[in-house]
Amino acid sequence: MRTRLTQLLELELPLIQAPMAGVSTPQLAAAVSNAGALGSVAVGAMDAASAQVAIVETMTLTDRPICVNVFVHQPPRRDAQIEARWLAALAPVFARFDASPPAQLREIYRSFLDNAAMLEMLLATRPAAVSSTSGYHNRRRSRHSKQTARYCWRAQRRLRKRAWWKRRELT
Repeated sequence: MRTRLTQLLELELPLIQAPMAGVSTPQLAAAVSNAGALGSVAVGAMDAASAQVAIVETMTLTDRPICVNVFVHQPPRRDAQIEARWLAALAPVFARFDASPPAQLREIYRSFLDNAAMLEMLLATRPAAVSSTSGYHNRRRSRHSKQTARYCWRAQRRLRKRAWWKRRELT
């Protein structure tokens, strides 16, 4: 089936593997790409060095296009008083499971918006496509991410919108 997506990325099938942070593997992404669809490597839960290893491994397993997915969310604004109230409120839940609450809250997934190392790594590896998950985007980082791949898009959070993703062709 020929669609705009299959033509742009030279795919045989108009399918994109869901980028599943923490469970997808380079082997899965390469198998999907080798089958003619677009395999995705989810790097939102990785640091830049681990992401580079996963992307390079995927690229060694396939000569077909792959997509790399990053998390793009508003980085948190730290507030020690609010965080202390959350930890105090959750202390009984931890106690119920005979667990200790953390000493402090921390961000578990770093946003692509403030991750210069991830941007540099993507510029070096140049995957065929980069997609982003989450609803916050800023123009400066979007402009930089467009330099990393031939095509970029972001998942849409509202099903009411006609377009589920927006594609940007890079020159």
